[in-house]
Amino acid sequence: MKTRLLHVAAATGLAALAVMATPARADHPWQDAPVQASITADATLPGLQPTTLLAAENGTYLALDTNGHPVRIDAANTVSPLPGPSQPTDRLVALTRSGTDLWGLATGAQPALIRMSQDGSLQSRIPLSGATVQGSNLIALQVHDTHAYLADEGKPALVVANLQTGKATRFLPYDMSLTGRHPLLRNNQPRMGPDGHPMAGGNVRFLMLDAKGQWLFYQPACGPMSRIETALLTDTTFTAVEQLDGITEWRTTPSLGGATLTPDDTFYLSDITVGSILKFGSDRIPLRILRDQRLFDAGAPAVSDSHQMAVLATEDGTTHILRIALP
Repeated sequence: MKTRLLHVAAATGLAALAVMATPARADHPWQDAPVQASITADATLPGLQPTTLLAAENGTYLALDTNGHPVRIDAANTVSPLPGPSQPTDRLVALTRSGTDLWGLATGAQPALIRMSQDGSLQSRIPLSGATVQGSNLIALQVHDTHAYLADEGKPALVVANLQTGKATRFLPYDMSLTGRHPLLRNNQPRMGPDGHPMAGGNVRFLMLDAKGQWLFYQPACGPMSRIETALLTDTTFTAVEQLDGITEWRTTPSLGGATLTPDDTFYLSDITVGSILKFGSDRIPLRILRDQRLFDAGAPAVSDSHQMAVLATEDGTTHILRIALP
């Protein structure tokens, strides 16, 4: 027993050192792209949440209205409910896509995953057991194959749910990669607490999954971005020490209002610190592709298959969609 405890303590210490001595410290600074993106349209979309945006076909996007119901934004920036005949009534806090299915996350006394067809018709409702503790606030969702990945901002943890059984397991509770360690900056200004000191930027808020479902990227709004292999969370033979050791601090980021990872594994980030759109891919070249004051209040970004981008932003208390031509 003593030997095992010493081994665990040593491994935990090494894992902590691995996180602290991060490759992100050696990252190149963000640089302006030689060819910049441009905003081609700015349309008011009252009644929409700015936190969720998914690219759909033919220049359309999916979002959530203020009642937590999925809606479509067409190419002319008109918002309409999805046309499916059997819409779920749950209030969703997150929306994602896996294959041909839409998945929503409903919270409440017992959180549930809502599986829908592309037209929004309800396919199944999967109640989750073990996903939350008192004070939890599930906020983000990704789905791949037989598992769903969730972020708990209230009681910071990664949550993995089996889609067949609904059984969920919480991982890495209060790990430093899940908790905000820096002030949240908007327009380079920190949010101040009642004591007159800058407030930390909250706990884990954004989840991104690569196209193969191998790597889960996550971060608080104030950064940094971390990465862990999904097998460490789905294969029960891995230990808690191995999970800690598997965390990599992937990239320092400014404060973000939203983040997305495209099928070609390119990140696009809404930077609210200086009001910009950031991009980096497998080449690890960090580019700032657009600067605009409207991006100080940017939320969720999404990139369509036609090399166009959209970002939801709040202007004068109302949600807008900014359509962007990528370079």
